Amino acid sequence: MRTEAIEKGTGRSWGDWLAFFDRIGAERLDHAAIAREVEAEGVATGWWGQAVVIHWEQATGRRVEGQVGDGKFAANASRTIPGDLDEGLERWVALVAEDGDFDGVPLDAEPSTSASEKWRYWRCPLGDGSRIQVTVSAKGGGKVVVAVQHERLESIEARERWKAYWKARLASL
Repeated sequence: MRTEAIEKGTGRSWGDWLAFFDRIGAERLDHAAIAREVEAEGVATGWWGQAVVIHWEQATGRRVEGQVGDGKFAANASRTIPGDLDEGLERWVALVAEDGDFDGVPLDAEPSTSASEKWRYWRCPLGDGSRIQVTVSAKGGGKVVVAVQHERLESIEARERWKAYWKARLASL
């Protein structure tokens, strides 16, 4: 995320955020403690609160892009397609129905699906300890977004590999 987006989304300049992090001694705190301080500040809550902390962690070298709090990495890719939530999930399931592995990594269990009023989900653990979550969300205009998040990756190189892989797979939807 860019600094300009943080500033626009929170209504606070990045310089003010840096002063805030200095004031709370963020360099001595873990991610959760910093997030609690941001939340208590009341300026950026929920998603924006997390975004501010992650941006600061990246700016200070605590984590690199795509790295999550536990030190592992996540790869994300998405594609907008025509249809409703159920059609989007059906198209994804049809795309991967015959796959016993993804890019040579076997499934660790059968995929599962679930649904809420606003979302459709497909999840699957892989044999290397990573996990795939696909979320289908409405975009409007008779379209949905099919988003793949591949979690628990061991390196930035794995993140780049899987990001390219999922982008290519989504192109087949």
